[in-house]
Amino acid sequence: MLQRLLDFTKALCGKPILPTPVAKDLGVFLDQYLSYNEHICTTVASCMNKLIQINRIKHLFDKETLSLIINSFVFSRLFYCSSVWSNTSAINIHKLQLVQNFAARIILGLRKYDYISAGLRSLRWLNVKQRLMVNDAVMMHKCLQGLSLSYFSDKFSTRATVHNRQTRYRNSLNIPHCRITAGQRAFYYRGVKIWNSLSKDLKEITNTKAFKRRLIKDLTCDMN
Repeated sequence: MLQRLLDFTKALCGKPILPTPVAKDLGVFLDQYLSYNEHICTTVASCMNKLIQINRIKHLFDKETLSLIINSFVFSRLFYCSSVWSNTSAINIHKLQLVQNFAARIILGLRKYDYISAGLRSLRWLNVKQRLMVNDAVMMHKCLQGLSLSYFSDKFSTRATVHNRQTRYRNSLNIPHCRITAGQRAFYYRGVKIWNSLSKDLKEITNTKAFKRRLIKDLTCDMN
């Protein structure tokens, strides 16, 4: 679609203003393709820099303190605004996973080529893909509980409001029609798919904090 756009410039005080391929808004780098490559690269570089500094002084702390420090200074940055960019490519998700793996190696004292899967399970950490899914599910819960802006939460409706057929899926959310991949990557489509995949008793929880704790608990149990 970008190829169909005509080149354009705006003039201000006699000087031309050209479109920029990447713009930063509230800490998120938005590129013209919405691939979020720039945001992921910047985030990974920042988090790795923090982890390298923590790694130099890790001998001063126990595991619990190291975990607290990494959650505060690294993971808060790593997953910031994830519902905006979590539809990025698998390559970018892998880059984020490497950051989490490095953090786990610091806490557990593992070497570079030691297997990390068992270490993540011992820390009871969800992997990056699961963490992103949890954040999207929590955002969906807020939308359906009326805790988000109305222009956002009003987009979602159940299948019962679309047709009157008595099916076992009538209380599930109606999946929007998206023929192209770009539409299926949007949160509106992605969030509905995630919500419909959750268990019935989980979706009946009204408190957002309780919902998040239960979802993380279920995912952690599946790891064992």
